[in-house]
Amino acid sequence: MLAKNDFAELQIHDLTAKGSGVGKIDNFVIFTPYALPGDILRVKILKVKKQYAYAKIEKILVPSIHRIDSVCAVFGRCGGCQFQHFDYNAQLIFKEKLVRDALTRIAGVENPPIGSVIGMENPYNYRNKAQFVATIIDGVQAAGFYAQRSHRVIPFDSCNIHISEKTIAAVLEKLPPLKSLRHIVVRVGENTGELMVIFVMSKLERLPIIEQASTVIININAENTNVILGKKLQTIQGSGYYHEQIGTIRYRISPRAFFQINSKQTKRLYDLILAQFTDAGDERVIDAYCGIGGIALYIAASTREVVGVDSVPEAIEDAAHNAQLNNITNAHFICGLAETVIPDLLDECSTIILDPPRKGCDVKLLDGIMGAKIPRIIYISCEPTTLARDLKQLTGYKLETVQPVDMFPLTGHVEIMAVLHRT
Repeated sequence: MLAKNDFAELQIHDLTAKGSGVGKIDNFVIFTPYALPGDILRVKILKVKKQYAYAKIEKILVPSIHRIDSVCAVFGRCGGCQFQHFDYNAQLIFKEKLVRDALTRIAGVENPPIGSVIGMENPYNYRNKAQFVATIIDGVQAAGFYAQRSHRVIPFDSCNIHISEKTIAAVLEKLPPLKSLRHIVVRVGENTGELMVIFVMSKLERLPIIEQASTVIININAENTNVILGKKLQTIQGSGYYHEQIGTIRYRISPRAFFQINSKQTKRLYDLILAQFTDAGDERVIDAYCGIGGIALYIAASTREVVGVDSVPEAIEDAAHNAQLNNITNAHFICGLAETVIPDLLDECSTIILDPPRKGCDVKLLDGIMGAKIPRIIYISCEPTTLARDLKQLTGYKLETVQPVDMFPLTGHVEIMAVLHRT
């Protein structure tokens, strides 16, 4: 029986979405961070549970054929990425397997109709948003990410998955050491060049001008919480918004509003959704969890009417503004909980688009959709397990298409479009 601090030789045969390799010794499962399928390792046992254990790599005896050298100086210490050491093509195959396994195991779908994951030509410098933890080191303002499963800050001055890799360094060099500074949020319009910087502080303080930024905002959050943004926002530079453009649609984005973090892959995803409406110019479409109107406005020209619903007031304000900004008159937006508002909107609805947060849809909404017998559902998900759970709930529908898109290279996450038709 394995015990804490034992050493063992371990062959890795599988991988979790959180980046831990899976191996077995005498059928006892061992999870090892940063291990890859095909690795043969010497590991140290860190914790033993009843049915599994956790270990760390002491030495790579035989490396996986998919193991590559990381180009990130803090990979393995920073908790931001899981797969900087994992060949990109192998990542895409792994993510397809994640989706397939979830649909088979949780939703009970045999031979799910999954396309190959749509990847990126360059899987680096893609994130248009980053949230850095502020810290002071030797009297100098610094920033970084938390180490995995801890509140220990790993400082750095660049991030190779962010669009503007050196942005944080340029911001930090302007700042004096500020004990009140908790986080720095950087959001970039990849196709507009606009930059939003949000300083999350425990109290209001005077800050220098950030020349590179289109807008700078102070957010006050003095609460002892894991939630980054507090309730109070004060714009100290620029308009308080930034813009991004996907295809021909221009979006205004406010500090709290959700927007996909990979603009290139967002266009690929939106084009996949738009292609579902090629022959449907007279459809009435509901867009649940619509955010700033990203999908609704992108498909509006191919519909008779699209109605978006979201519970975040700022997002709905952005969505209404974005409809005017793009001269779109057949898109309308309502603020409220999807499960409360949408059941009253389903008359004459031929397609509903579901793009919920990671936790998935409220069961009341799914029951309402089934009760109204909506002919088609387009479900966008960033979590295979909750997608599979909700698809199992949607009885009376056939899963026609599942298309993963790699919205989050070098991590264990994947975006998915699933199309269902009423049987």
